[in-house]
Amino acid sequence: MKKLLVLLLLAACFILISGCTQSSSTPSVSTPVSTPSTVPVTLITPFPTAPVITPERTVSVSDNTITIMNNAFSPADMTVRAGSTVRWVNVDDHPHRIEFANKAFTSSTYLLAASQSFSQRFDSPGTYDYDCMIHTFMHGTITVVE
Repeated sequence: MKKLLVLLLLAACFILISGCTQSSSTPSVSTPVSTPSTVPVTLITPFPTAPVITPERTVSVSDNTITIMNNAFSPADMTVRAGSTVRWVNVDDHPHRIEFANKAFTSSTYLLAASQSFSQRFDSPGTYDYDCMIHTFMHGTITVVE
């Protein structure tokens, strides 16, 4: 009787194991892939625009602006008429200290932090050299004419 019970248990295990490993008979379905076709493109031309009219240029302080960027004055050399004001704008992320060589002005040294500016009026004709005291390789000249 024990032999019969062992044989039945082995048969049951065999049936269970073989049932779990049987592959599915359901066929796999593949979806066909379509390739895109060439679509004709119609070019649309924009409406004609009116001509651009540029107003006459007027002289202002912004025309006499020197930008300090990447440790350089741009433009480094500028010519202006007597009575003009020149503005320096520091767009670097660090300070610059501008000093005029001839100390012709009441304050000949200007410390500019990042995003700061200063202006200087030039009333007398002449040549005004300036440097950055922090970055000694930075030089510029303002030439004032009548």
